[in-house]
Amino acid sequence: MVSPKHAIKKAGWDDKTTILHTDDGAPYVICESNKAFANPTTPSDMKPEDIKQQLNLDLGQTIISRKNGTLLCTIKFLDGLLFRWWESLFFQACNRIPLSAKRALTFASWKIYLKLHKILLGRKTGLHSSLSLEYHALSTLLWFSRLFPVSPRRIKFSLSQLHVCTPNIVEAHYVEEVEQVIGIDNVPLVQKYHDTVRGLYLHQRDVPTEYTIFWVYGGAYLGGDALGNSSAADWIGRQCGMDVFIPEIRLAPEGDLDDVLWDVCLAYKWLISNRSVKPLKILLLGISSGAALCLRLMQLIAEQERGEETLPHYIPNLVGTMPKAAALFGPYIDYTEPKKGSFLHYPRLDLIVNESVQQYGLPYLKDFIPDGRRREYSPLYRSMQDLPPLCVVISEHEAVHDMAVEFVNLARAQGVPVTLGIWKYMCHVFPLLWGFVPESQISMKFVCEWLKQNAAQ
Repeated sequence: MVSPKHAIKKAGWDDKTTILHTDDGAPYVICESNKAFANPTTPSDMKPEDIKQQLNLDLGQTIISRKNGTLLCTIKFLDGLLFRWWESLFFQACNRIPLSAKRALTFASWKIYLKLHKILLGRKTGLHSSLSLEYHALSTLLWFSRLFPVSPRRIKFSLSQLHVCTPNIVEAHYVEEVEQVIGIDNVPLVQKYHDTVRGLYLHQRDVPTEYTIFWVYGGAYLGGDALGNSSAADWIGRQCGMDVFIPEIRLAPEGDLDDVLWDVCLAYKWLISNRSVKPLKILLLGISSGAALCLRLMQLIAEQERGEETLPHYIPNLVGTMPKAAALFGPYIDYTEPKKGSFLHYPRLDLIVNESVQQYGLPYLKDFIPDGRRREYSPLYRSMQDLPPLCVVISEHEAVHDMAVEFVNLARAQGVPVTLGIWKYMCHVFPLLWGFVPESQISMKFVCEWLKQNAAQ
């Protein structure tokens, strides 16, 4: 599963834990053990505050910081005065520009910027000197987003542009726009008008491939769409030789978590019943909150098979048989109040789930989760029993690190085979940055190999 040229040594106490290094020297770990994970590259007694002291925080400077209240107030004022009132027109104008033109401009600008950054700043701005020059440059760009207010509209627009930041165009044999009513008996009243499956189906050839990837996008339930994810999904689909279905799901604040779970389960049922794809020929792939939805889908199936009550109670009409396996990128699976650990301490390190995102984007969960039942709806606190093989990819220095490792250990303790890939110094869902960053390219290839190997078993 691991490319030999990257394998440096084995962790002596467990021959299923491999320490590797990127070409620039940053270690990462692939762990296929059935034991609780203990990171061999970081002492177990190190606290988040101790780890932060070893890193190059805030681009290595102290002048600009979120601790500067005057700076934040000034930025907020200028943002409202100069941009916020007309940003919707700007977003609409951007959406009218051809994708090929936006992608060409993005990567041409990146090449110029990367050269200038290498000359002027080099390795001074990343969390650690062993990161690639590309990630140092990206850190300089993305770091400043933590100083600006984040709104649901901005999140939606940013995530809708993901396909602009991928090096590939969609090369599937053909792309099918799905919009189909699925017949269901006893539809609950609250979902009466939501019996239509929508999304993009990426077909690799004239006839269906043996396996199909069921792709659930992320965005903290505030953003994300099938089109924005289509290029990344197509690349993985072509690497694995598999069709990909990307269902559209409702987002906050229009829908709540019950609605989103319904949409995912409805799409899964449609794939099985209307497209006759056998569950054991389906591989799930979820990103961040989408990873949580994949996990909940599997938990709901397992709960139904065990005869247990599900949450929400009307879901059993939709779920069927367990899929073959699931790959989860940065699973955001704990909706309780962050009081400790990486979700509390690491937004300062994370380029994606940064302080601004937590300040402006996450309070919506209060209304998004029905009846405020955060713990009950958190996949982390549901049973992991009877789940299929899983692959979890995270960074050691991202906000969801602690909940992801806890999930891996709980699943392993309940007999679930879990392969964990954990990279140092990277941000949340960093594999999707593979158009720019070598570390991300390694992680994407790793996931593709895992998917192919599990399909072959």
